Amino acid sequence: MPAVKQRLARLHPENHTLHAIYYDTPDRDLARELAALRIRLENDKWVQTLKMAGPDELSKIEINHGLTKPELDLRKYRGQKAERLFKHISRHIKPRYETRVQRQTALLSIGSSTIEIALDEGEIIAGDARLAISEIEFELVSGDVAALFEVGESWLNEFQLLIELRSKSERGDVLAKKMLSGELNDYPNSAMALAQRSYKLPKHSFNTVDTMQACYVQSASLYLNQVIRNAAFLGGIDAIQPTIEQQAQYLTAMRVGMRRLRSCRRLFRQWMTADEKKLSRTLRGYFALFGDARDHDLLQLEMLPKLRKAGVPGIEHATLPALPTTNPELTAASVDFQACLLRSLKQLVTQRCIVKNAPSGHELYSTLHKLLAQQLGNIQVASIGFTQLSTRHQHRLRNWIKSMRYCLDFLGRSEHADLADDLRTAQHALGKITDLDVTIDWAREAIDDPEARGYALGWLTARRQYKQKQSLPVLKNLIQARYPVYAANKKKAAPKARA
Repeated sequence: MPAVKQRLARLHPENHTLHAIYYDTPDRDLARELAALRIRLENDKWVQTLKMAGPDELSKIEINHGLTKPELDLRKYRGQKAERLFKHISRHIKPRYETRVQRQTALLSIGSSTIEIALDEGEIIAGDARLAISEIEFELVSGDVAALFEVGESWLNEFQLLIELRSKSERGDVLAKKMLSGELNDYPNSAMALAQRSYKLPKHSFNTVDTMQACYVQSASLYLNQVIRNAAFLGGIDAIQPTIEQQAQYLTAMRVGMRRLRSCRRLFRQWMTADEKKLSRTLRGYFALFGDARDHDLLQLEMLPKLRKAGVPGIEHATLPALPTTNPELTAASVDFQACLLRSLKQLVTQRCIVKNAPSGHELYSTLHKLLAQQLGNIQVASIGFTQLSTRHQHRLRNWIKSMRYCLDFLGRSEHADLADDLRTAQHALGKITDLDVTIDWAREAIDDPEARGYALGWLTARRQYKQKQSLPVLKNLIQARYPVYAANKKKAAPKARA
C-alpha cells in the first residue's frame, strides 16, 4: 500500500470522503437481479446510484441522480427500464449495509484514452460486522477499453495486485446476510466468513446467439469467472488464512474452472485468434502445475486416511510427494498467473478472441454440434476396449468425457439430458480409478518397507480392479448413446438420445 500511494501521488490525486448506504429487501430481491441501489455522500453532496449487470463481468450499467437530502427516491426510475426492478418491492426496501471509504482519484491519459484510478481504503459495515476495504479500481472514462487493461496490467506487475471480481455491493450483501443469520460467530473474522467456501458456478442458462464470438465469450467468461474468484481466495485476498481443507477446496474449484475453460477453448480452437491460443497454452501449463498440488491434497486429505482405516502398516512413516517449487497459494497470487487471467479477461471484453468469418447463425450451432458428435464417437471407440487401454489412455478417456460434458453445458438442450447424465456418471466412475492410480504411483516410491509397500499396493490394486469392473456398465451406456441431431427449428420433435 505505501508503494501504491507513492505511485499515485505522482498523479496529483484528489481526496474524497465517501459514505454510502445500500438498500434492498429482506429477501434480497435486488441482489438476486444482480442490481445494487445506494445513496452516497460524496464530500458534501448526496447521489443516488443504481447499478445493474452489464454485458460482461467487468462492465456495469450505472444510473446516477443527485439528491437534495439523504432520502431514497424511487420516483426517479419512473418511465425507465429500471422501473421493473421496483414494481412489487418498493415498500419493502430498507437499508441493508453501508460503506465508509477514503478515496483518492486521479486521471491517467494513455494515447487518446483516459483512465480514472481510484484507491479505496475503508470498510463495509453491516450491523456490528465489518469488512476492510483495501483496493484500487481502474475505470475507463473515454477511449479504447484496451487501454484500461494496459494500465491495469502495468500496476498489477508493479505492485503484485490480485484481481477482485466481487464488487463492494456483492461483499456487503453477503456480509449482511451472514450477520443476520448469526453465521459470523463461527469464523475468526468477516473476511473468512465470506471465503468459507470455494466459488462454484451458480445455476445458469445460456442465451442463443448468432455469432461464434458471442457464443464463445458467454461460455468462456463464465468459466474464467470461476477461475479468477477461486484464485483470489487461494492467493489470500483480504489477508484470509484458510485451513488446509479450505485451500484444497479453492484449488479444486479453480481447476474445475480451468478445465471448463480449456474444454471450451478446445472446441473453438480452429476459430480462435493467435493471442487466444497463446493464452490457452499458458493456462495449460498452470493447470498441470496446480494438478501436482491437487494430487498432494488428494493423498493427504483423502487417500492416506483411507489407507490407515484399511489397516495398511507403515503409512505414518511414508512421505508425501514434494509440492512444486512454489506452493499453489503463492502461484495463484503470482504476477505471472494474475497477468495471464487479466489478459484472458481483456480478450473477452474487447471481443478479440475469435477470428472474423467464423460460422454464424444456423451454421454456428450445426458446426459445433457436429464436432461434439465426433467427440462422442471417439469416446465410444475408446470405451469399447477400456480394459485393454493403458493407464495413461484410460485417464485420457476420462478427460475426453469431462471435456464433452462441459461443452454440453452451454450447447446442450433438453434432448441432451440423458447423454449429459451418462457423461457425468462416467466421469465420476473413472475419477475413482484415477485417484487410485495416483496413490499407487505414490506408494511405489514413498513406502520404504517392502512388506508395508506390498500390503498397500495389494489393497490399492484390488480396489482399482473393483472400481474398473463397476465402470464397465457405465461406459456401456455411453457406447450405446447417440448424439441428438441438431435442429434449428425448436418446434421439431426432439430425437431420442439413445439407440
